[in-house]
Amino acid sequence: MSFDYNQSIWGQDTASLKSSHPTAIRLFQSLKALASLSDNAKILEVGCGAGQFIRALKHNLPNSDCYGFDVSEVAINKAKVNRDGVNYLVGPSDRWPLVDRFFDAVVIYDVLEHVESVEQTMAEIRRVLKPGGLVYAFIPCEGDSLSIWHCLRFNKKLDTLTNRYAGHINRFSRARWQKIFIDSGFQIVNKKYSEHFFGQLLGILAFYLMDRRAKNNNLSQLNNEEYFGSLAKESRFKKLLTWTRAAINSLVYWESIIFQNLPSPNMHIVARKMK
Repeated sequence: MSFDYNQSIWGQDTASLKSSHPTAIRLFQSLKALASLSDNAKILEVGCGAGQFIRALKHNLPNSDCYGFDVSEVAINKAKVNRDGVNYLVGPSDRWPLVDRFFDAVVIYDVLEHVESVEQTMAEIRRVLKPGGLVYAFIPCEGDSLSIWHCLRFNKKLDTLTNRYAGHINRFSRARWQKIFIDSGFQIVNKKYSEHFFGQLLGILAFYLMDRRAKNNNLSQLNNEEYFGSLAKESRFKKLLTWTRAAINSLVYWESIIFQNLPSPNMHIVARKMK
């Protein structure tokens, strides 16, 4: 069964730099990557969902001209409701409704592991970027030797969780992802890493809990944001659960900040389009 991206809509919140927020390390690293851009730079987020990251970029870089693109019309309609100053667009994954050499930067969070043709996606990123334009990408490298998911590949039950509940189909190593960027006409200018140990354990636990909920309710697909949001609301220990989540997110954030130069299977790539 193929993953239904109109059923699982991510990003209805707004990304935050608060260490207790699960998006903090991605937003922090992407803002660092974009720091060299001039005012009025044109920034595109590919696979923006309901807009949580591009909305936060617009907030932190108010003079920039921000665009969000996604294949899901449902997600884009949810994003537009916010009236956040971002230009939202919907279209097919193989040929985006965007003109050539228009953007100064492209950002992409947790998306490349989902796409059917990585090469086609990279070709579209290159097409819409100006010469010398930047691309920032956060990529979970589940096929990497440092990944706990890679170590669990012999367990059929656990090995398929990210595919069933998140639509991950590309489980490559760090080296393979870097080669894809280079072969696509980009020069890698920086690499950072995050979620080295505690972040990975948290991810595995999250998918395990989602799997239990899905099976108990005969669901083939489950949205992690909606599930954990409802879990907090339904719990008798709401305040304790909220505090615990914030504390764990902060632990993962500071682990990622302290060890950002130490390789992990969660990679932040900054690359530049070769002329």
